Amino acid sequence: MVQKKKKAAPASKARKPKRDAEKKFGKKTNMSEFRAQLDSIGVKIVEVTADGNCFFRAMGDQLEGDEEQHMKYREMVVQYIVKHREEFEPFIEDEVPFDEYCDSMMKDGTWAGNMELQAASLVTRRNICIHMLNSPRWYINNFSGREATNMVHLSYHHGEHYNSVRLTEDTCQGPAIPVVIKTDANVASASINSQTKVKDVEKSSQRSTYDHTSVKLVMAGTGCSNVAVVEHVLEEMDGDVATAIEYMIAERLSLGSDDADGDIYMNYACNGYYYAWVNSKMDGSSV
Repeated sequence: MVQKKKKAAPASKARKPKRDAEKKFGKKTNMSEFRAQLDSIGVKIVEVTADGNCFFRAMGDQLEGDEEQHMKYREMVVQYIVKHREEFEPFIEDEVPFDEYCDSMMKDGTWAGNMELQAASLVTRRNICIHMLNSPRWYINNFSGREATNMVHLSYHHGEHYNSVRLTEDTCQGPAIPVVIKTDANVASASINSQTKVKDVEKSSQRSTYDHTSVKLVMAGTGCSNVAVVEHVLEEMDGDVATAIEYMIAERLSLGSDDADGDIYMNYACNGYYYAWVNSKMDGSSV
């Protein structure tokens, strides 16, 4: 099991290491294994330039078939964050002023983080599926129904580089051909269920410590549709959204869970002031 993060003093949140745009990206180690893993589900890795713009380059390849459009997507994402300042400003790390953060993110070569992935999903109105070597897929899931069908598919390498993922038969001329993986339909369904659960919780509980934006960001970043789980993890992580997402993903991997059937997180029982993990995965019933 992944060790729980200890609560820090209120004045200091846990911080992720800063990314260095000068680092070497796109390591080739295990690339053949990664390619074989994706080949088994009918998709392939399409490499993009490793220059700090990789996430935006991969988005350009997915949506236009042209990674050189990376600045266009960077600007779209940053402008969305600026326009929705109240939703994103609380999650900027290291006490960096909002305007300074956005100015830095607008610059060529600045790495994208969890906040940019969420904003990219919202501004392009696409859910995002991120493939990782020997790990369950990670879904940034904001839309359901027809909007959930054209999902962006990316691969994530060594915690530092994104590539584009396309169907094996895709000639890479123009936007990516839609990829349909069996569990993607379950993810879209989970989105509807999560929206219903949020409304139910709002009606039945007045004890929510965290604002809906924090909860929704964690739910989108982890694919977890259980509001009680998300709120509890946010409490354990002192409200730090990025740390909560990373913890939940790591916890999921340590449990050996797969993503074969809907919400892959364990059931979470909530009864008044008592919270307990229940050692069984979701069987399709609501909590």
